[in-house]
Amino acid sequence: MSSFPRTKPESRTDADAVEATVKWASALSAERELAPAVDEAVAQLRDALGQVEPDLLFAFAAGHDSRDLERLPALLHPWLGDGMLVGCSCSGVAGHGREYEEGPALSLMAALLTDVELTAVHVDQASLPALTASRDAWWRLLGIRPEDEPSFTIFADPYSFDIEHCIRGLDRAYPGSTVIGGLTSAASQPGQACLLAGHDMYRAGALLLAWTGNVRLEGIVSQGCRPVGDPLFVTSSDGNRIHELDGKAPRELLGQVFSSLSPADRDLFNARQLFIGLALPGPRQSIGAGDFLVREVVGLDSESGDLVIGAQASANTIVQFHLRDAEASAADLERELARHRSIDPAEPSAALMFACIGRGASLYGVPGRDSGMFRRAFGDAPLGGMFCAGEIGPVQGATFLHGYTAVFGLVRPRRR
Repeated sequence: MSSFPRTKPESRTDADAVEATVKWASALSAERELAPAVDEAVAQLRDALGQVEPDLLFAFAAGHDSRDLERLPALLHPWLGDGMLVGCSCSGVAGHGREYEEGPALSLMAALLTDVELTAVHVDQASLPALTASRDAWWRLLGIRPEDEPSFTIFADPYSFDIEHCIRGLDRAYPGSTVIGGLTSAASQPGQACLLAGHDMYRAGALLLAWTGNVRLEGIVSQGCRPVGDPLFVTSSDGNRIHELDGKAPRELLGQVFSSLSPADRDLFNARQLFIGLALPGPRQSIGAGDFLVREVVGLDSESGDLVIGAQASANTIVQFHLRDAEASAADLERELARHRSIDPAEPSAALMFACIGRGASLYGVPGRDSGMFRRAFGDAPLGGMFCAGEIGPVQGATFLHGYTAVFGLVRPRRR
């Protein structure tokens, strides 16, 4: 485990910094070579922030050789100075009003902050406390206590790190905290990930950035599906294998759902775009879109007839089948953005975006659809982020690892 110095930007005395407190800017370069890409993106940030060194810099790099990326901290620090650098490699980026999924691209997002404290910690699997460990073990790991009211951003390597272990521990140790992030998507085998922290780069594990002080993250998660058929009770199950739904064999229930679908939806069903939603606990009068944690339908066991899904489903769990397509994904994101905007219509200081590699142009046919919907909802707040091999975000107060989702982390002041 490695930890990095906390920054306390409230100690600034530079006149330009004082004038530009809590200011963000986003930049993107599609230069094929890394050094020119850094020069172009940093020039865009300088135009927006002036000559002040930022307190925080996110870097998302796509399409560059992982060995070349070892030079990225050294290329950035002459401008960054004592600011905190965090980021990772990925298969595509978002930044400066665009999503870029083809070819090399570098997205940078920088911030001038006031009364905000940042702590970055690199952890490997061995350093994580056991799930049965006391909450104090997690507090010691990060050097942060619940009364600090932290928010967290996580970048993790899917090959070497159990992210679900980590987020379950964070939820338990820091109840009420927002946790967002993603799994690196550029690596195809262990040892290829690039996690940036300060002057260092790591090939495994995870990077946790904790935000405390006058800042909070607000998580928006769009799971990109719409419910079909009726809600059902799991009446018999074992782990991720469902034996009965409403007392009937899963095959029978799936047949009934299929018969109720339109021809277009039957095509989605046959194209394996069928998912299952598990109703999350909580008081409610009825269950509808947004009340479910959506998980993969792995298939029917040909011998037992069990429905195998990508989650644990205990008896009495309420479930409902879901379908996914571009229209459903867009409608779900627009609904979630509108819901959050109705709660707090103020434009955020900035936003981080973590979108599944299965979204973007491969889903919508054109690039920039998710980030475009975000801008229509929240204006021109600087936005940066990446395409992920798994997205991390909250649903009804608990943090989950998702697939096929778009997760936005709105950066807002805690005090106004």
